[in-house]
Amino acid sequence: MPARLDSRRGLIAGFRVAATCALTALGIAAAFFVPGPARAAGLQISPISITIPIKERSGEVWLRNTSDAVLQAQVRVYRWSQADGKDVLTPAKDMVASPPMAQVAANGQQLVRLVRVGDSMAPSANERCYRLLVDELPIRPANEPKVGLNFVFRYSLPVFIAGTAAPKAVLQWRVEASGATAWLVVRNSGTAHAQLADITFTPPGGKAVAAVPGLAGYVLPGAYLRLDLRRAPRLFENGGTFSSLTNGSRTTAQIAAISKTP
Repeated sequence: MPARLDSRRGLIAGFRVAATCALTALGIAAAFFVPGPARAAGLQISPISITIPIKERSGEVWLRNTSDAVLQAQVRVYRWSQADGKDVLTPAKDMVASPPMAQVAANGQQLVRLVRVGDSMAPSANERCYRLLVDELPIRPANEPKVGLNFVFRYSLPVFIAGTAAPKAVLQWRVEASGATAWLVVRNSGTAHAQLADITFTPPGGKAVAAVPGLAGYVLPGAYLRLDLRRAPRLFENGGTFSSLTNGSRTTAQIAAISKTP
């Protein structure tokens, strides 16, 4: 069954859970953007976003262990889509991680290749989107009883296969009101993803206010993102201007008066 992500969460995650809980109890985790390699405990991952050129068969990511103990990691690839304004992950059949399990020596490193297979080798005008999930697994000593707490860390990194069309995000912005809640809907009719961050809103003749601070999420090509603005709909009733970091560059978008939804 596909797993849904909270689209307000972003690029990389580190979660701690009791080892007695199944890994599936973590859900499909994504969390907060951090510059440089992803890290938790001794594990570092780089790069934190992978784009595979259309003519290349594979991409690569490095797992680095900066601790003095061996660590073990599980690596999986999911196809990434969006439905009803939310992220959806399904196990990928057209891209595999090699190796899918890695034991990284103390202060060592391990190369993981992301290999395109099957349908992903066919050309596509739009970029194709995936998520790479890396779980740092607990290594339990043989004489340790299977009780108590161990910690598991999970990372979720975006992976893209470039399309044949020139990469461009084309965004349409609007605000919807549903009861006492205002929702920002950003639709992408372009050929490539848009990463949104630090979204602010300025009403006509008013001052800019924070709408979605930090990393808001991604809008995939041919899809839309729906975000809870956590502000009263009356703020948007006369339209205004949204400003955001879109793929790292500051952009603005005008919106019409707020629309009503059932």
